[in-house]
Amino acid sequence: MLDPLELQVFPSCYNCISWSEDGEIAVATGEYVQVLTPTPPSKREANGNASHFSSTDWHTTRFRANVFTVSEWPIMFPQPRDRFSVGAEQSMSTVVGVAWSSPGLARYRRSVLAVLTSNMVLSIYALIGTQGKWTRIAIVNKALESHFREDVGNDTPRSPKSNVRSFTWTPPLKIPTENLLLSGPESRWGIALLAVTNDDNDMVFLKVQPPAVQDASLDTLRVEAVYSVSLPVKYDHIVQPGSVFASALQSGVRTLSLASGPWLYHSQQSEVNDDGPLSATLNVAGIQETKLRVVKLNFELEPLMDVSGNEPSYNLLFNAVENTAFPIQDIGDFHLTGPIHWAHKIGSDRMSIAVGGVAGLALINLPAHIYSGQNVEDGDTDSHYYPMVENSMYGIERTGQGHYGRISGMTVAADPDTEAQILHFGTVGGYAAIKPLANGTEIDAPTQAPWNYQVEEVRERFDIDRDLGGLAVSRIWGLSSTHGLMAAAVTLHPGDMVEYRTNAEDRVTIVFSTASGQPVHPESVPFLRGNPTNSIEFIRERRDVVLQYILGTANDNGAKRTLSSKVLYAAACCAIVQSQNAELLSNARGFLERLAATSGVDVTDEVAKCYAPGSTIDAKSADELNAPSADIFEKCEVCDTGIAWYSAQEAQCATGHVFVRCSLTGLVIQEPGISKFCSKCDREYIDEDLITLSPANDTQQACKSLSDVFDTCIYCNGRFRP
Repeated sequence: MLDPLELQVFPSCYNCISWSEDGEIAVATGEYVQVLTPTPPSKREANGNASHFSSTDWHTTRFRANVFTVSEWPIMFPQPRDRFSVGAEQSMSTVVGVAWSSPGLARYRRSVLAVLTSNMVLSIYALIGTQGKWTRIAIVNKALESHFREDVGNDTPRSPKSNVRSFTWTPPLKIPTENLLLSGPESRWGIALLAVTNDDNDMVFLKVQPPAVQDASLDTLRVEAVYSVSLPVKYDHIVQPGSVFASALQSGVRTLSLASGPWLYHSQQSEVNDDGPLSATLNVAGIQETKLRVVKLNFELEPLMDVSGNEPSYNLLFNAVENTAFPIQDIGDFHLTGPIHWAHKIGSDRMSIAVGGVAGLALINLPAHIYSGQNVEDGDTDSHYYPMVENSMYGIERTGQGHYGRISGMTVAADPDTEAQILHFGTVGGYAAIKPLANGTEIDAPTQAPWNYQVEEVRERFDIDRDLGGLAVSRIWGLSSTHGLMAAAVTLHPGDMVEYRTNAEDRVTIVFSTASGQPVHPESVPFLRGNPTNSIEFIRERRDVVLQYILGTANDNGAKRTLSSKVLYAAACCAIVQSQNAELLSNARGFLERLAATSGVDVTDEVAKCYAPGSTIDAKSADELNAPSADIFEKCEVCDTGIAWYSAQEAQCATGHVFVRCSLTGLVIQEPGISKFCSKCDREYIDEDLITLSPANDTQQACKSLSDVFDTCIYCNGRFRP
């Protein structure tokens, strides 16, 4: 079971919690961000509690987010009214928003964390170094300053154009594998985009790219604006639109509560030309004043001709406009406050958008052609507004209790079994409900959330401990979901008195549930369960896939031919020791024969054993290790003796020193501190960024090339950690 988790902190904003695909939970807690990382399954299995996940199985760390250097946040003295925000400039820069990106931006293809503070600075954090220190690696405001350089005056260090009011990550823009223009990380992890709004109600889309070379001590993201669109304020609740009063009201309206919809890919390829341009559409919705505004971002990949060297063979084109086809008028009479959440089932031609309002929830179900900006047809959309009413029984009479607190958290979790999309939301008054999202008409009203019983259990304990006589109340501060799971951040308060609380009494409880509201079993969670199987057949099969790729590069005359002879020799020896695949052994024999013919190195014993799978390879003698071109053979750095091949997991030299082999390359790991580990199965790999400690530069390049292709664990697909 995944037990509720209690933290000695207090939330500093609504939507205070974010859950990454790697299982890391970030909570906004005033000046700090609390990060919870699940213990690797291998360590829990060693402790004998693999089927139970308690609070001790979370690694808790925090970092301070309101400390800036002068270059990051210049000192700004009082400015004219249009440029100076007293609240932002004099605030403690507390955290007002956190959100994880999709995987692929940080080191080891992990997620980065975007943190918005009350001084309107949006920072991006990632784990840096082997000690796992959270470090600010980018500031989005600098990209906004560069994008609006002509509109930003030189007489002030900041302007409304560079102040970030709200933000949201978009889903990764993935290029289909059948398109041959992209064959790198953009196909597997996608292109990361960040949508932000500023004080001038501009919505800006920024592309976030990982650095070209990742270093253990320094890691910076490249953030650049790709397109912006202005959203002029439409204030319809005033009598005289051109009055001074109207101008004062309009100047205070901001676009907040951003949420990104999914990417819809459009096929523009013809039967004659299979390399036609690739295009996609995405919508981002926000709340401006009390109205919904939707911006459509169009993407097109343009192939380039006559490309030479390492230059990209494509060009990314973006264009953003307001989506006027969106049926905003269907919910125009409702007072919307946010948050917003989109829901879309893969393969379906319809999607839903849920928007929080005063004492209710607005839900719009629309087809894909409206999402793409085409004209609206009668009957295409279904719009409903559900009041937040909790039904209860008093004797034989059924009554309804209305809730008027704003929605403070909203998320959509997909049931892994039925793939049904279920909307979860909660209010500051403790009202929690769910709403299944179908492709048809949404008529059924929301029902009480099944996970609310966990909140009630925590509330009752709080009530009994403080003798409140049943008057304790709970408040929901945020919801987040991943892999079909849902997490809710809840605080408890006395309901019959003025609350006095010191920092020592700060508490927030995180409760977990499945999409359907059932308790969470760790063995059903991808990042909580270990390797699905450790059988010899499974390990051998996965190794054969990697070895086939490595040895296949020896016969490849294209760009893949970058591996060193040392890595290729290790792959051939690994195939001899472990593999039973005749084709793989034939490739190993072919490489060894070519190696002997070109370099003159003696590999007669290895070639002979290619006909006898499962054989062992003896350690080389001193004369063989000192022969020309003998650098492909492994030598113990402790005693300078040869290392035998008898296993693909470990190695031993002639005098008995034992080492671990890299799970990807098969090379011996002899130096301390150059390894990375799988966060799920704890297998050890050579860290391609730390192997610079070794003088073998060709081996370093080979490890980098292989790590670009196999950037997750080859056995369990888990991401790496230092």
